[in-house]
Amino acid sequence: MPRGRGQPRTILICAVCNKSFYPAGGHLKQKTCSKECGYKFRGPSRKKGKKYPHLQRARTGTCPICKKGFRAITDFKSRKQKYCSKACWAIRGQIKYKCKGCGTSFYARRSERRKYCSRSCAYKFMVGPNAARFKDGKSLKRERARLSKNLKIWRIQVFRRDGYKCKHCGTNRNLHGHHIKSWAEHPLYRFDIDNGITLCEVCHGILHKKDFTKRKSRYKNQYPEAKIEVEHDQDR
Repeated sequence: MPRGRGQPRTILICAVCNKSFYPAGGHLKQKTCSKECGYKFRGPSRKKGKKYPHLQRARTGTCPICKKGFRAITDFKSRKQKYCSKACWAIRGQIKYKCKGCGTSFYARRSERRKYCSRSCAYKFMVGPNAARFKDGKSLKRERARLSKNLKIWRIQVFRRDGYKCKHCGTNRNLHGHHIKSWAEHPLYRFDIDNGITLCEVCHGILHKKDFTKRKSRYKNQYPEAKIEVEHDQDR
């Protein structure tokens, strides 16, 4: 019943904090003074934590990535939701790998055949014996021996002994000094004249299954003394 003019306002007592308050809008059945007291007065919701399948209109499915169930709330006509989240959708069509460097697991496509999770991890791991072209860790010594004067003298001596001609085809152009016993595996025979044979760049490339014609400019720049010595001996 609405309050008339001159009548005092109704005062109620809060059922939670026992404070007096004026009811909002004249609602005399109001039990609490504020929303906070109202939440405490009503207590926890009876439906909280329970599932009601008959109230759920979305289709339920199973994610093919994580194998967890989900509600397909994004279904639209012919387009059906297949994955439970964007994280699972981002790794679709990928398999799980284990990084050889740090040991963490990551996803990548099968065609990539990745071994490392990132480039930085690969650079840190592929050092020393783990490098793809690692032999024995003595490449610097072998390279210094190749650039020494002893090898230049050995090459000229082999050319003189063979008459500046290829032992396979007989040509006298673009000659190379070939080691019969491997340079890397037999360091004691590197400068032995009996361990050398004169070959042209074509025959030398066939023997090693490589193309040495592209290394001509590099050979001229590294060993100019040998080229001059060969031309001088041929003139004689």
